[in-house]
Amino acid sequence: MSTLSKVPKAKKTKPQTRNKYTAEQREKALKYYLLGLNMQEISKLLDSLPIRTLEKWQLLYKWTALKNLKPIKLRALELKESGKSMQEISDILKISRITVWRYTKIQPEK
Repeated sequence: MSTLSKVPKAKKTKPQTRNKYTAEQREKALKYYLLGLNMQEISKLLDSLPIRTLEKWQLLYKWTALKNLKPIKLRALELKESGKSMQEISDILKISRITVWRYTKIQPEK
């Protein structure tokens, strides 16, 4: 008679539930990213949101491409030259009218 040792069965564990993140959290993270913060800083500001989640969002939603857009000052100048009003430029770029005015005022030549 052979003695076979019984292999214990693996215990069934409950699958971990995945965290659900809102679009608002993702938008805030993108805003911070475009302001120039790194992933660790963004994570701290968003109540310890996992850095890996932020990195996945960065790849999935192509945040790096958004960051490389023309500087806002150049975009404001282009919009002004195309005939947009200060208020319209302010709304498009989401900056104040005073900032638009500073970006678009004519620089004196030296």
